Amino acid sequence: MKRFRMYYDKDAEEVWLNEMCQKGWAMTSFFAGLYTFAPCQPGEYIYQIDMPEGAGFQPNDIEGYTEFMEDAGVEVVQQWYRWVYLRRRAAEGPFQVYTDPGSQIALYRRIRRFFLFALVLELCCSAGVWTNLTWDSQLYGLYLLTACLFLLIFAVFLRVIWKCSRRIHALEAETQ
Repeated sequence: MKRFRMYYDKDAEEVWLNEMCQKGWAMTSFFAGLYTFAPCQPGEYIYQIDMPEGAGFQPNDIEGYTEFMEDAGVEVVQQWYRWVYLRRRAAEGPFQVYTDPGSQIALYRRIRRFFLFALVLELCCSAGVWTNLTWDSQLYGLYLLTACLFLLIFAVFLRVIWKCSRRIHALEAETQ
């Protein structure tokens, strides 16, 4: 079974993946919003999503990460750019990649930094659209549509950054 969903919220995506597994569908792959599922026993797996540390995630980096996770009894289901989809059999007990607030804070800071970079990149890419958005342009409708799309992307990225910041502040408050 295939499903298309666009998630920008790691926590919401994990909840959805685990709900799908509770219904008997295990995620087997992911690419650009397209999830592939295979039948499984309801609740057979627990899913987590990670964004490991590091400037890049080259093939040699994923090998060491995968070995580390497999040694811990965790399967790397899919890697998509910096995101890594993990699962472990529920029969093996609870599964959480980051159990202490300090490592959770570091994860949400990495996610926030990633989306801040994407936001700046998006603003740079949209500059040409905003400068050409004039009434007398023959392509006014196209520029307006593109500008609206950039505004939507900007709002989504800003919301992710805001949610990560809120989560970081809540975790910091827990540790004090």
